[in-house]
Amino acid sequence: MHKEIGMSVINRWMRTLLYQDVDRAPNTEFGFWQETIREWKPQGLPDDLPEDLFDRRLKLYFDMDVPPTVDIVFKLDMNPPYTVEILEEDENTRVERGENGVVLRHFTDQPDENIVPQFISFPVSNMDDFKRMRDEHFRLDDPARTIDPAIWDEVRRKLQNPECMVQCRVGSIYGWPRDWMGMEHLAIAFYEQPELVEAMMDLVVDLALHGLKQMPDDIPIHYATWWEDMCFKNGPLISPKLFKEFMLPRYKTVMAEVAKHDCQLSEVDSDGNITELAPLWLEAGINVMMPCEVTGNTDIFQLRKDHGREMRFTGGIDKMELTKDEKAIDAEIDRVAPLVADGGFIPHLDHTVPPVVPLDNFWYYMRRKQRMLEEVKPWSKESE
Repeated sequence: MHKEIGMSVINRWMRTLLYQDVDRAPNTEFGFWQETIREWKPQGLPDDLPEDLFDRRLKLYFDMDVPPTVDIVFKLDMNPPYTVEILEEDENTRVERGENGVVLRHFTDQPDENIVPQFISFPVSNMDDFKRMRDEHFRLDDPARTIDPAIWDEVRRKLQNPECMVQCRVGSIYGWPRDWMGMEHLAIAFYEQPELVEAMMDLVVDLALHGLKQMPDDIPIHYATWWEDMCFKNGPLISPKLFKEFMLPRYKTVMAEVAKHDCQLSEVDSDGNITELAPLWLEAGINVMMPCEVTGNTDIFQLRKDHGREMRFTGGIDKMELTKDEKAIDAEIDRVAPLVADGGFIPHLDHTVPPVVPLDNFWYYMRRKQRMLEEVKPWSKESE
């Protein structure tokens, strides 16, 4: 028998997004730039905290709600990776093939790791390239893609804690093919090499299903996550028509397998303006949108008005308002409070915290947000 997910998991994260009765929505954040942590240490952040985007210790230091989780890790990535190779080098630049097979020109006279390198070439340009990459780096019969059965007893033990949630990453139907081909080449391939696009997307589906089908029936999935990053501020990188043709059926195939484990919440991470794609993700069974970039022109209030409470959100707070003063921070938190009250929304910054945000401003924001969350009780089905 599968668990009754909605009643068995009592952490604030799940209950808020499932419109169940909860004392308050959780106070959490997406993560931090590494450069932000370095900038903050001279401002008072302890030196022993890690320069890591998503480290649990950073979240606990800032008094965030961090529910206990079990991450089911499917081996979805390349194995083995490409051999890292320096192809050219001079006093200012280094041309290097990375583990993902992409050749980049790095600007070594600018040591900041956030400086975007120049893309030179990608591992896939045609079907022959793809088949070679698939057969050498993505074999489904690779022993590394087999989950050790002993892990399931450990998962069952952790699930004795009623706050514990099981989450898993299930892939990227657009994002990974884009990484294999490059954004412009992939855009052209939808029209000139559609069979190649389908083959790449099918590989993502096959990898996800290979992992999911190894899960015992009694292990729930509380939260499934997708990463896409397929929008910019004016809209999606492909048309909704192409999305429906190429992506929607493949999402549905994976989500049907996820649903066998009683999953009620699935999140997609995409920057930019997701307005046109959000209802298509919802149709696919992906019902949590993240991080809902304000500067990317995503309006979560309009999305809620258009699509109702079936569509949930996390994020939605303009990170750039934290570069200003306390009055601006107050106004931004007050702006999202009505959606907190409407339920199905966990407010946090609309991406990782950038280094232009002063540490004192971030502390003020976290404490001010905490007060708002204590004052605003989310709507719940149970209170109707």
